[in-house]
Amino acid sequence: MTDTAEPATIKVTVLDEPFRIASEADPEYTREVAAHVDRTLRALRKSVPTLEPFPTAVLGAMEITDHLLRSRAAGTELAADLAARVERMTEIIDAVLESEPEWRGGDGWESGKRSRKETGGR
Repeated sequence: MTDTAEPATIKVTVLDEPFRIASEADPEYTREVAAHVDRTLRALRKSVPTLEPFPTAVLGAMEITDHLLRSRAAGTELAADLAARVERMTEIIDAVLESEPEWRGGDGWESGKRSRKETGGR
């Protein structure tokens, strides 16, 4: 979502009802949000044609919120998994560096010492 400097009034339509939305968000983003709401509500109306407008809106809001909360939970789980993997990789790298006493920062090898490859593995 990209914010603009001043709020703009954007015309959108949800379930054939026109709305004027004052928003600082990019107008195209606001239209995309309205289109998503419209698709969700239309799908509900299609599955339950006798549903009144207010219950349709409430159920649509609940469906969208459910998706949002599940996505957040999945993102949190993914972030925790990635953090654990980074921690494990750091441990592996640290163990390798500790097992190679000639390894140092900067140019990579302590001056005067040659790599195992150069010394034939010695």
